[in-house]
Amino acid sequence: MTASPITTAEVLLLRKALSRAGDDRAAMLGLVFGRPVRSPKALREWHDLLLFLLAHPANAEEHQLATMELEHLSALAKQMVGSSKALRYALINSGIDGAPLQSTYSLRLVRWMLARWEHRVELFLVEAGLDELRELLRVLLPPVEHETVDQPFDDAYQLLETVYGGSRHTQLLCLVQGLDALGCDDRQCELLFARMQVYVKVEGVAEGCGTTFARGPMGPIHYHEAGLQRGVDLTATLDDPLPKPVRLSVAEQHELIDTARTVLAMLHRETDPVTHAGAVELFDMGRGLRIALFSLDMAHRLPFDSYVGFMAFRNGVPLAYGGAWIFPGRSKVGINIFAALRGGESAWFFAQLLRLYRQRYGVDRFEAENYQLGHHNPDGLKSGAYWFYYRLGFRPVGRKDQLMAAREFRKLGAVKGYRVPVKVLKHLVEHGLELVITEGAQAVMDTAALTMAVQRHVVVRYTGDRRGALRSALARLGRTLPLGDLVEWSSNERSALYLWALPLDMIPDLEQWSGSEQRQLVGLIKAKGGRTETGLQVRSPSATRLLGSWAKCVL
Repeated sequence: MTASPITTAEVLLLRKALSRAGDDRAAMLGLVFGRPVRSPKALREWHDLLLFLLAHPANAEEHQLATMELEHLSALAKQMVGSSKALRYALINSGIDGAPLQSTYSLRLVRWMLARWEHRVELFLVEAGLDELRELLRVLLPPVEHETVDQPFDDAYQLLETVYGGSRHTQLLCLVQGLDALGCDDRQCELLFARMQVYVKVEGVAEGCGTTFARGPMGPIHYHEAGLQRGVDLTATLDDPLPKPVRLSVAEQHELIDTARTVLAMLHRETDPVTHAGAVELFDMGRGLRIALFSLDMAHRLPFDSYVGFMAFRNGVPLAYGGAWIFPGRSKVGINIFAALRGGESAWFFAQLLRLYRQRYGVDRFEAENYQLGHHNPDGLKSGAYWFYYRLGFRPVGRKDQLMAAREFRKLGAVKGYRVPVKVLKHLVEHGLELVITEGAQAVMDTAALTMAVQRHVVVRYTGDRRGALRSALARLGRTLPLGDLVEWSSNERSALYLWALPLDMIPDLEQWSGSEQRQLVGLIKAKGGRTETGLQVRSPSATRLLGSWAKCVL
């Protein structure tokens, strides 16, 4: 007798039961493993649940069965993709190996995708208007072809077909190659590409093109024999000494970056630290959790914040991604748990993430991004993200909001089914939350205000002449600071000097600093241009003269 197909409802009910351990869990899984899947929706849910099982297995047998089932499901998905257009597009953007992908990305990531998946990557959609595209193509084509661009065309696709031929892959490849051939700054090329509003499509069964088998570097598998750990002692966790980074070869580092890019791309997402990764470190946080930290390459670093991205893996399975924007005195932090892995040990994981950022970069104050909490983000508002952070110890900054949040939190615990009024919740999320670890820590400085101060300085002192301002600032630093021979500096260190030249030029008494303060400043500049910005953040809290001078500039 043929077993009945797995239904979506069954999978969703099964997911709710996975927080329990014991014979009932094994029996429930036994009723599902090995059965056919007919519905694309059920296939997507079953795929995600299998990833959840691999990340949180109760024992070795469950892990092995889930592994075998996922391999079977992968083969079934490829059959669905190849059998009909309707089934293929029912699995679009699911992340399942071989399922179609349609999304928009940065030029850097599209270039990487073309190198990795070659002809399977195609141009799918151009949202730029026909006239806009004509102007952009004039930049890419030699003058002898400009009149061709001006001929009458029905739409952008007819224009691209005339210029580059009928293949959508070739059209995309030629656009990327044309931008690369300009030889201009990478940011300018990115801007031109963004103006085209290009969407790409990945078709065909490309090996490793999906989240099904994307894995981070694994240690021993951790089995959740006693069930999932829901609660966490945040204070104790933050002080638990951090392990040394996992040793990775250069090839393993590149593979980890490729894995992170694949995972985000296949879920039509992208973050700068992963796309523009200059370095990656991996930390084993225990219980099968490993967190990779991605540092921006020098060309894409921010002038003040150190933007350090992360991707977390549970037993090798991608768990979450996000990042922190670190500046002495505080760090903004944002996390996104992948849909397939939601319902696990979220509080414990987030505590481990804060532990990593705190100890690696000396962070004493975390700020939750208000978008994460639900500000202009209906999903975040609906999910109750605000109260997730609140339970961990994050609190509003203002006294009035503290009282309001405390009152609403008491009602949530005391009144069954109570829902915070939307108007109240919108007010709370707009003003954000913070977690103060060390009272009396470094005063918080608004880096946006610091950026505005630099702009005012250029306008007032140099009448808006930015090139002249940079030349003058560099000359002043050369006269004032013990820079030595810049030829002996690395290219990244020199880039850091250019990045900080104008912010340092704002400081009126730089010439009166002591020799030790000036040497410390030179060390900070070089640390800004290091392989990662870890050294900069470790040293910065002691640079009181620099931070105090910048604070005066924003008053």
